[in-house]
Amino acid sequence: MGAGRECPVIGEVLGHYRVVAKIGEGGMGVVYRAYDEKLHRDVALKVVKKDSRLDSSASQNLLHEARASSSLSHPNICTIHEVGETAGELYIVMELVEGKSLHALCGNAGLAPESVLRYGGQIASALARAHDRGIVHRDLKTANIVITDEGLVKVLDFGLAKKLGSGLLEGPTLSFATIQGASSVSGTLPYMAPEILRRCG
Repeated sequence: MGAGRECPVIGEVLGHYRVVAKIGEGGMGVVYRAYDEKLHRDVALKVVKKDSRLDSSASQNLLHEARASSSLSHPNICTIHEVGETAGELYIVMELVEGKSLHALCGNAGLAPESVLRYGGQIASALARAHDRGIVHRDLKTANIVITDEGLVKVLDFGLAKKLGSGLLEGPTLSFATIQGASSVSGTLPYMAPEILRRCG
């Protein structure tokens, strides 16, 4: 990708992943459907947006955190295959999850109680595994949760989570003061915990 480019073009190759189509866009990056030319499979390719506030140190921290998150193995967590950098472009290669977001499924009417219990249990199981590994998602929201046609929940965007030091998640609750030294404030405003919003105010 050349300097000054905002995003890859369809057909371009990053590493050994050929960009096929744009899937979506969020605050941190653009997600594409891509084809792994080595393993001959479809994947999701998240290209991190260029940001003047993201210096080389922050870029390396992001890569480190995504690599740590790739150690998570759980049926309800989207698998991270690879984290890479090509010509200054950071990208995260993930399992391609096909289905509908929880946001789309909720709609204006919400979900039936049995669906809330079924999906909620799977989400809680995914987060428990992450917390057992010392990893905090930081941006859990309905748009980052996909339900497959088979009813399987997949929590996305663990590639941009934060790995905390040992001992930080041992108690039943955590205050923002406990983790502010290890993590910058991150997340989507309507979904952020009240104690973080109070601290920012």
